[in-house]
This record gives sequence, C-alpha cells and structure tokens, in this order.
Amino acid sequence: MASAYTLITRHEDLSALMERLSKEPIVALDTEASSFHRYTERICLIQLSTRDTTWLVDPLALPDLGPLGKALAGAGTEWVIHDADYDLRMLKRAGGHRVLRVFDTMVAAELLNEPELGLAANLNKHFGVTLDKRFQKADWSKRPLPEDMLAYAAMDTTYLIGLRDILKKKLEDMGRWSWAEEEFAHLVGIPYADTGAEEPGFLRIKGAKVLKPRQLAVLRELHAWRDSLAERLDRAPFMVLGNDTLIDLSKDPPADMAELGKRKGVGENALQRNGTAIMKAIQHGLALPKEEWPRLERPKRYERDDDYEERLKRLKIVREELMVEHELRPGIVCPNYVLADIARLLPKSMDELTALPGLRNWQVKEFGARLLSVL
Repeated sequence: MASAYTLITRHEDLSALMERLSKEPIVALDTEASSFHRYTERICLIQLSTRDTTWLVDPLALPDLGPLGKALAGAGTEWVIHDADYDLRMLKRAGGHRVLRVFDTMVAAELLNEPELGLAANLNKHFGVTLDKRFQKADWSKRPLPEDMLAYAAMDTTYLIGLRDILKKKLEDMGRWSWAEEEFAHLVGIPYADTGAEEPGFLRIKGAKVLKPRQLAVLRELHAWRDSLAERLDRAPFMVLGNDTLIDLSKDPPADMAELGKRKGVGENALQRNGTAIMKAIQHGLALPKEEWPRLERPKRYERDDDYEERLKRLKIVREELMVEHELRPGIVCPNYVLADIARLLPKSMDELTALPGLRNWQVKEFGARLLSVL
C-alpha cells in the first residue's frame, strides 16, 4: 500500500511547512541517514506526518534546517518517533536541533511488553501494513531518490500517530502512562548529557577488549588506517574492511601479503588496492615498544564482600518474580548493572535507591520495596 506525500526541496516550502506544523499538537517524525554507506553520518531524508498528510524533507537540497529546529523546540507539539534515541542524536548533530516533547512508540511497546518492538512488526500487527524491507539499508544519500524508496520512507510516519494512539490507550488502561511520561522526558535530554571522555574508536569494536596489549597496538594502527581511508573515500569504515577482519588480523598478524590474502574478509580487490598499506599498519603496530602499547583501564576494585554474590542472586530471583507478575522484560524491571549496584552498595531506603544511576522513579515506586526486602 503506497502512501501519498509531498516532497520538500526548497527553503521557502520548508519554512511554510514548519509554520504549519508548529500549530499541530502531534506530528510524527522519522529520519533516514547515510550510516551504512558514508563515512560522515548525516541525515539524508526527514519524514513528517500529521494524522492525514505526509511530507518528505530533503536536507541535501536545502541550505539549512533552521525552520525545522525552531518547530522541534516548540513546547506545544508532541513529536512521535519510533526508537527516538537515534533520531534525536542525529537531529542534534545536524545543527543542535532539540525536541522538547516526544512520544517514543518503541519505548511504549517495551513498557507494554509487546512481543516485537520493531516498527514493521507493530504496523503489521495493528494496521495490516507491510513495510518493504529492501530499503532498510539503502543508500539514502543518492540523488535522485527513486519513487519506490520515497514511498517506503513515507510509510514510516504515515501510521505512526495511529500507533501512538493505540499504545497510549493501552498504557493508560494498564496504569503505566506515568512510566512512559518519565521515560520520554529522560529521552529528550540524552543527546545533551555529558558522558565524559569518549572511548577510542578501536576499543569500541566488538572483541577488542579481550585482546592483549600488543594485539591492541596492531588493532589501533589498523583502525587508524581504515578510518583515514574511509574518510577520504566517504565510505562507511566497515565497507573498507570489516570489524571481524580487523580483530582477526590483530589477534594473529599475517607475516606477508600472501598470508594476508588468505584471511577471511580480505578479498582480491582489497589485497590489490590496500594490501601494502594493511601490512604496513600491522608491522608498525608490532614494532611499537611496550610502553606505547594501549592499556585498558582497570575495572574498579571493590573491598572483599563474601555476601555480594548471594545478595545478587536473591535480587535476580525477586526480579524474575516481578517480571512474571507484571509481564515485563528484565531490563524494564531493573537492568543488570543496577542490580549489581544494589547488591554492592546496599541502599537502606527508597530515597537511597532512587539516587542510584539508571533507575527511574517509577521503577523505584513499583519495584523498590521488593528489591530492598531481600538485602
């Protein structure tokens, strides 16, 4: 089922649209980005829907998104987004645009313990709509975008307000609307939260933190080479050389080009184009003296506590009971890292429990007494 839409490519049309949407109480929003194809992740399309009309905004054809930013900051509009965390971060990156009020349909589905959280599954369940999965990892930076891709994008927001209405009614009926309100209020601040110094990119690769220091030195060099080439080509780094391949080459560095060519993930083209540079990065990492090897920060040490594991076990049993009683996923009742903090820090009151990072007021109110009772 195709969705009708209007494509916005001129600044004056964007300004007029935002003037109109700023008066709407509810607007659905989604973004399509270039993360799977380009080095610099950027928003390539913005979908916007009221209850009866859909627009597609092309940021690549516009001088700036200032009118959108002004509309997003309006306190009178609720912006409905599925999995809002990513979109809110992208909007901030695109120009510091900040949403004041949000309704995240994925978070709502989590709080209702819906069996599937994806947008496609929920649209199919509630509206019988089937999204075309061909375009989930498409290159949205290409121009012109074909008609079938634009129609697919429009579907993402066309039914979103209707989904919001269904989920909100269920939340209210189950007495969980206040839970959602707190989660939504938390979401809008996440892109602006101070998370401290960012971890180096090579350490964020899955499997990096189990490598030995010398292997980490090789990984750091390979990652720096790949990042530099990806930026120059404006391609996603994994398209230059996959993360699994970087880990494999760091764990067991090949001795020469012939051995490099036999490694999984290093095709003939990559060997011909980049083989010399890859081997140079590996050899440079291997040649570094010990004092220049990367060192992982040691995990925080705690005083010996012989009862910690037993307390944690009791807390997990209580969480299991609460999950069954309320039909919720484990992380919604209480995330593992918070359970560990409770077991280790031994909060003595609901106020002390509320002060723990990662625990919402609604979780303390609903589950706090039961969790404290087993300490």
